[in-house]
Amino acid sequence: MTLIDHVIPFQLGNNSVRGNIVRLQTVVSEIVKRHKYPKNVESLFADTLTITACLGSRMKHNGVFTIQAKGTGDVHTLFSDITSDGFLRGYVGLNAGFKSADSNLNSLMGSGHISFTLDQGKYTKRYQGIVSLEEPNMSKTTELYFNNSEQLETKFLTFNFYDIDISNRKNLFSAGLIMLQKLPVKSSFDEESNEEVWQNSLNFLSTLGKEEFLSTNLTSEEILYRLFNELEITVYNEIIIQDQCRCSDKKIKFAIKNLSKKELIEIADENGNVKVVCEFCKTERIFPSKTCN
Repeated sequence: MTLIDHVIPFQLGNNSVRGNIVRLQTVVSEIVKRHKYPKNVESLFADTLTITACLGSRMKHNGVFTIQAKGTGDVHTLFSDITSDGFLRGYVGLNAGFKSADSNLNSLMGSGHISFTLDQGKYTKRYQGIVSLEEPNMSKTTELYFNNSEQLETKFLTFNFYDIDISNRKNLFSAGLIMLQKLPVKSSFDEESNEEVWQNSLNFLSTLGKEEFLSTNLTSEEILYRLFNELEITVYNEIIIQDQCRCSDKKIKFAIKNLSKKELIEIADENGNVKVVCEFCKTERIFPSKTCN
């Protein structure tokens, strides 16, 4: 069986609604399992990675799209980013002694905010939007951001298999979503037609079940046509997503060189070596401190 980790853009009703379907078979599961988070955090992390892949896939230039949440709760940091090449990574910051079994975003993170940042290099303006942590999950939080900050009606339907018993996860995608966005129109006549397509698309989307979406028996295109075949659907080329960190010996050695002598002594072991573990991919590197001077 061919492994699939992709985003596929589509449009409905003569450009009334645009959307993405994201289905990640191995990327999310590989990223999540190397961190060994509690089960409820795995689910939150999986949804965040999937939303990052969805929104980051729309970059038109070389760059990085980032979602970062900061809160006062036991989950103090939630971070994921993706490059224009489709390289996805992330991590979650937990307080020591974390024990919560709650899956609610507010309960886990407390008060705080989430930022959505698009950086496409020095020739384009860096963009950042911020929304407070008010909603119970990442889907609702991202919808709130688009509805309020972008004035773009948006709907996310996310799925992941982290609440399914491990023995029953065979032949399932680990995570995915469908996003719909209602596009602006120029006239009241167009608005009436646009609203009809929007409401129909939401109704059709609501019929999609978790098992149907995560099953590898259906292609992403088959799911889209099953849901939206009555709405003049146009499906575009897939965008491949990969589990790939951007850390390197060169980058880490550069960071160590910028430490003061006192800081270097504090982090070096008894043999004078500095051990660095990448927060994203968990790769461990050891450098003799004298080579970092």
